[in-house]
Amino acid sequence: MAKENNHSPILLFLAAGLLATGAWLMTSFPIFIFFALAPLFALTDRADDTSVVWEKMEWVLLALTIYFLSAHTFDFSFLISSMVYAILFTMTFVGHVWVRQTLGRRAGKITIIIFWLAVEYILLKVRLVDSIFLSDALRLQPAWVRWNIHTGYLGASFWILSTNLLVYQAVFARNPFQWLWVIAAVIVLGGGLAYAYFINSSPITRKDMVNLYSEKSMIKDVVYLARGELVV
Repeated sequence: MAKENNHSPILLFLAAGLLATGAWLMTSFPIFIFFALAPLFALTDRADDTSVVWEKMEWVLLALTIYFLSAHTFDFSFLISSMVYAILFTMTFVGHVWVRQTLGRRAGKITIIIFWLAVEYILLKVRLVDSIFLSDALRLQPAWVRWNIHTGYLGASFWILSTNLLVYQAVFARNPFQWLWVIAAVIVLGGGLAYAYFINSSPITRKDMVNLYSEKSMIKDVVYLARGELVV
């Protein structure tokens, strides 16, 4: 069983919704995306019984619906697709709970990261036009991810998810505000930003990624051609 936290699911849902909204509506400075998923990591602590997993995941589903709607600046013509994507990505949290219940506490929340990136990669391969990737939250701040030439465009998704996991450990876990986790979160977030400003390479864009996996790829960057979406 995972460590329980005592946070109200309603408060965790509100925190996730507000942070996600802030991240997508402030795309010129999307710092909140590095914290928006941490409350959802905390919500999985409540799902200990397989018979009520979906009941406990309803807050995750609602928060992710807001997440995808805010990515479309709350254009409600995207409500249905936002709900579909919310269901799809809620499965990454359900998958984590299933793995945890099968393998025990040793199966940490890194499984959420693995499943989330797997879903993003599947969406990339099936080439859904309106797919939303976590990396898209940084589209107006390409200077933050100049290093993604080495990881692929979805390397930024991994960076965002990893930071959120560390923020969860630092703030929402059963024993919050342990200096080790706080320092780790600062290093991962700040280290990525610092490294990006110390290199001169041009970042991989969403268009670059889509072109690489299209039948008429025009990508000429040999580094990206050799590695592709390395992280996923």
